[in-house]
Amino acid sequence: MGRIIVLFLKRLWLPTLVFGAFCLLCVGVYMRMEGLRPLDAFFWVFHPHSIDYRSVGATTKLFSIFVYVGVFAFQVWIAERVMVTIFNRQGLEAWKSMVNDANIAKLKDHFIICGYGQVGRTVVDQLTRFEIPFVLIETNEGLCRELLNNGILVIQGDAKRQDVLVQAGIQRACGICIVIDSDADNLYITVTARSLNAKAKIITRAGQQRYANAIRTSGADEVVIPEYEGGLMTGRMIQKFYPTHGNLE
Repeated sequence: MGRIIVLFLKRLWLPTLVFGAFCLLCVGVYMRMEGLRPLDAFFWVFHPHSIDYRSVGATTKLFSIFVYVGVFAFQVWIAERVMVTIFNRQGLEAWKSMVNDANIAKLKDHFIICGYGQVGRTVVDQLTRFEIPFVLIETNEGLCRELLNNGILVIQGDAKRQDVLVQAGIQRACGICIVIDSDADNLYITVTARSLNAKAKIITRAGQQRYANAIRTSGADEVVIPEYEGGLMTGRMIQKFYPTHGNLE
């Protein structure tokens, strides 16, 4: 929401400033020509139909036409600025970001995915396929923009920060999947997530067995070591095709 306000302020400050000066000028002229009070003169600017044409002179009538045309021109100018702001790239991204944040705020019983590396991409694809609600936390701004354009709920930020996890709805989440490439970061996020939601299911990636034990002790329900799991799967495939069907486990 803040980004949209900033964009509108950047686009509308000039027409708004000029329009304000135009209104002050018109109010001053009406006060001088017809002896009106400031409020009455201001009312004439925006409601020219309230002017009694029988009680004003020709000069006031001509000036009223000028005011009417001027106000209409400013309306067109401001409307054009608003449309440009909404439909340009920055405006569309800001709008999508606002919709994204609103949808995240409504999520409940969802999963939070931390990291969009190779493992994270696979997890996101699977959750999308099974229609399981989720929100992704990623630090890379370019990736977040791409995901936002693809309609994926995403938060740009560091999952180690408590406020980012809260923004992702950790207290309302069914679980969290932590698949960042750093074991130390995954351990820290596991501890933080567990402190924020004692009931959430936590699945964490580990690169080394020693970290896997620490992460499991810190509150993770499941710890996945992709390289280890990949080795086991490869071993099972070899066993399947090996002529003697030897037990390689």
